[in-house]
Amino acid sequence: MTIAACYLSTEGVVLGADSTITTFVSAPDARSGHDHYYDFGQKLFEFGERGSTVGLVFWGIASLGPKSYRTLIAEAADEAAQQRVGSFDEINELVVDKIWGQHSSAFQTQLTQLRVLEDKGRERTSEENDEWSFLLNGLAGGFCLAGRWETDRISKGSATILDPLKNERPDPQELSLGMPAFWGCPNFLNRLIYGGDYELFMRVLDCDKWHGTEDDLFALFAGGALGQPYDLPLREAIDWIYSSIYTTIKGMKFSHLSPVCGGPIDVAVISSDRPFRWVCHKNMARAIVTHHIGTD
Repeated sequence: MTIAACYLSTEGVVLGADSTITTFVSAPDARSGHDHYYDFGQKLFEFGERGSTVGLVFWGIASLGPKSYRTLIAEAADEAAQQRVGSFDEINELVVDKIWGQHSSAFQTQLTQLRVLEDKGRERTSEENDEWSFLLNGLAGGFCLAGRWETDRISKGSATILDPLKNERPDPQELSLGMPAFWGCPNFLNRLIYGGDYELFMRVLDCDKWHGTEDDLFALFAGGALGQPYDLPLREAIDWIYSSIYTTIKGMKFSHLSPVCGGPIDVAVISSDRPFRWVCHKNMARAIVTHHIGTD
């Protein structure tokens, strides 16, 4: 799981993510297992070599079988250079093809089994429901690609959802200017900003104690929303993204939920006048040098 974030402004784009990666570790008897957490994974990447003007951030599924996200991004950047891709939208389509193709091929057996179980609906047994939930959560994910290309000074961004229940290539959804976007972990920020998140909204709507309309419920939630500025200055956007990820990490840490978010926070910016730059980024030694040594 992840907390991934993006803010698109008139000055550029800010991307951020935590560093915790969740993997399932099987027991020696292969009949049981548990989730295991690594706190120094990387989910935010520069597209291509240094000086690029595009970045990507991932959430959900931790890896794509025999190829890592890092490798797939490097291959996509190589292809973009060979094809002399000329626009952000072309880069976007190339990356979607690459990631979705790898997801579909690496997990073909699991995706087929998930869709068979999905078609059974309420006829699933208790064991099948457990398997359905395990596969659904384990195969879901997505990524955000944002930035600009070549001489274009206007930044763009899009989110692509890898929905394991859909057997078709996903379409990237364009991000809105001035609106922060968050993905992955149960979203504390939506609850804070909008008075509730989508899952809470649907639970209330489906509850037999609620007798109003969907619009009525939306109006109640909107009454608790916090007004947000339309277009933050770039440094304020950096603060917003970092603070949002930090808040989510601490919220998860002190909750009853599993610590699926944590580790160092990575934040990068691509401005209209400069290429990809790290604002904060863990170095290669971070996993072995994690604490300052001092005295009481």
